[in-house]
Amino acid sequence: MKSDPIEEYDDVNEAAVADWKSETTTRERIKAVITRTTEPTPASEIAEQARASKPVVRDELTELTEIGLVEKIEGGQGALYKRNDQMYIYQQVLKLHDEYSEDELIETLQELKQTVSEIRTTYGVESPAELAQQLDPDDHEGWDDHTTWQTAQKNLYLTKAAISFHDARKVVV
Repeated sequence: MKSDPIEEYDDVNEAAVADWKSETTTRERIKAVITRTTEPTPASEIAEQARASKPVVRDELTELTEIGLVEKIEGGQGALYKRNDQMYIYQQVLKLHDEYSEDELIETLQELKQTVSEIRTTYGVESPAELAQQLDPDDHEGWDDHTTWQTAQKNLYLTKAAISFHDARKVVV
């Protein structure tokens, strides 16, 4: 069996970017970057991250702003852009609603509540912030639990909202 030789790259990041560019369109890369952009950011920086030209990025950001996926903040030195967090949350909730039945979401909600309850009981604290204050820097298990709690808390909110969508659909439809 003969295999092709592995290409060598001077920089692994350059190789990853080259693959990303070859596997996606410019607009897909812009959307991927803006979806992760939670702080107001100039279009030029988004263009750099998306490996796209500034005019194309500005056009795409204008379109995404018009449909509500992006927020445009007028700054003293030009416009800044970030994802619209409300739309991002809405998309996450709809995705859960579409992918899971109401029963599956309720089961997940129970599991998430159990996870939070167990961590609360284990450490005798009421919040992830309170847990962080009591943990030593080298308490890896504690920090893992802290991360688990934060993730579970976020997923609790999204799961509750997805269940509410199921309930609302029963009323509206």
